[in-house]
Amino acid sequence: MKRRFGISLPEELVEKIDNLSRHLGISRSELIQDILMEAIEDRLHLLTHHTCRGILVVVSQRSDGERVSEVLEKYGECLITRTHHHAGKSCVDIGLVEGDSDTILRMENELRRLKGVGEKYLPFWCVR
Repeated sequence: MKRRFGISLPEELVEKIDNLSRHLGISRSELIQDILMEAIEDRLHLLTHHTCRGILVVVSQRSDGERVSEVLEKYGECLITRTHHHAGKSCVDIGLVEGDSDTILRMENELRRLKGVGEKYLPFWCVR
């Protein structure tokens, strides 16, 4: 059973959704449902306390690299290894992460709050 509800989105975002759904050949509703399911699945496992392993990718402008490094160093106990690369005007940090799910969630949230910084945590092995 599906439930209908209304949300307000900026016009620019709606245009992007419409454009993407046309290119993928699916309805706007299907696209939004897929995107929401993926986002929820990515984060749901962090609500259950456990030890988690995964890969963290952070992309920032070179001018923001110091702020990213400060956050990553703050959570250094979770970073098994980290590499830093330059791609044009961007910095790319890739880290192998292992730690308490609550700590990883806090690190993700701090990185998300940094303007101009994109991050993605990809869990690949959770030990309960």
